Amino acid sequence: MKIGIIGGGSSGIFAAIEARKKYSDVTIFDKNNFLGRKLSSTGAGRCNLTNVNVSPGLYRSIKEFYFQELIHKYDYAFLNEYFSKLGIYTYHTDDGWVYPLSNSARNIASFLEDHLNSLNVKIYRNTSVSSFIKMKNKFQLKTDSGKLFEFDKLILASGGKAYPQLNASDAIFQSLLNFGHNLIPAFPALAPIKTSKHKTKSLNGVRVDATLRILDHKSVIGSDFGNIIFTEWGLNGPGVMNLSHLVHQKNNLNIEIDFSSLLPQDFLKNVSEDKFLYLSTPLLSIFNKKIIDQLLLNLDLDVNSPFKMNDLRHLIEKMKFTEKIIGTRDFEFAQISTGAIESSQIHPESLESKLCPGLYFAGEVLDVFGPCGGFNLHWAFISGIIAGQMKS
Repeated sequence: MKIGIIGGGSSGIFAAIEARKKYSDVTIFDKNNFLGRKLSSTGAGRCNLTNVNVSPGLYRSIKEFYFQELIHKYDYAFLNEYFSKLGIYTYHTDDGWVYPLSNSARNIASFLEDHLNSLNVKIYRNTSVSSFIKMKNKFQLKTDSGKLFEFDKLILASGGKAYPQLNASDAIFQSLLNFGHNLIPAFPALAPIKTSKHKTKSLNGVRVDATLRILDHKSVIGSDFGNIIFTEWGLNGPGVMNLSHLVHQKNNLNIEIDFSSLLPQDFLKNVSEDKFLYLSTPLLSIFNKKIIDQLLLNLDLDVNSPFKMNDLRHLIEKMKFTEKIIGTRDFEFAQISTGAIESSQIHPESLESKLCPGLYFAGEVLDVFGPCGGFNLHWAFISGIIAGQMKS
């Protein structure tokens, strides 16, 4: 039995490890000169492998979500034990982000490629698969160089369009149309959001936690609390990126940045007119000075406005910036993309195609994405493991 895997990223590598437990002939094709190239850039180079808080409720799909049971079964405890058995040892931060002890994503990519070599997995580097078909119960693959390969079973783990600078592409998806699979259009996800700068023009470079809401007119279609960075073109940071998939669903959306949740509950109790000369002073221990000045400017108040209790209450009520959403930044700035195979055509327990027996899917080619913090690498690893456990 010969197993072919298109894509040597996180999901493809783990699919190969798992498939090799049952089959002696496993082959990976990857466009890059080493496996796990995207993996080697994750976590700002530290390799944010997974998250202690993985749960089905934190994942989303563009269409219906079918994979709750898989994520529930293959949780953090499962994956961390799997890592340990491989020899990958981890630690986690207070907020649950999991890293290897080496803090080196490149080390992990090298570790995994060496492990595949020890398993005698065949690896074709710098090799793009241009198309594949199925004839007489065999999958026939064609590379860009025109070379042909034949396999009994095939795992598609080729990723999406995010990080084209790392040779990411979803061109191979076109072969799926021949089997009747429906494709979901690709857009940047977990990407920075471009906005107008009418109410935040003086905040460039400020990094802060805040509550964010995506507004369709006055209706909230998504919200999150997290770290954001103000830039000359809009907003960056995990809190913003976690909502970016919503940007492509509707036009004329706004984003609201709300700082009121950062105020201590007893804030007003400790403020009185005999304690402060200026309106901005009570806020100096809580907010960046640029945020305070921008709030005052938006309300046509001077930075040296004298302290008045009523003005402070008014300032707290208006402690929100609203900007028009222009779009997201392109695929080269996105952590993942939304282009995927429609999940209704896939067996959710095995990730095998319902339309083409013997064809399996793993990683970003599936309509699944989670927030920043290791959730998407977790999905890449466990979906690779599941696909690699293919039935005989």
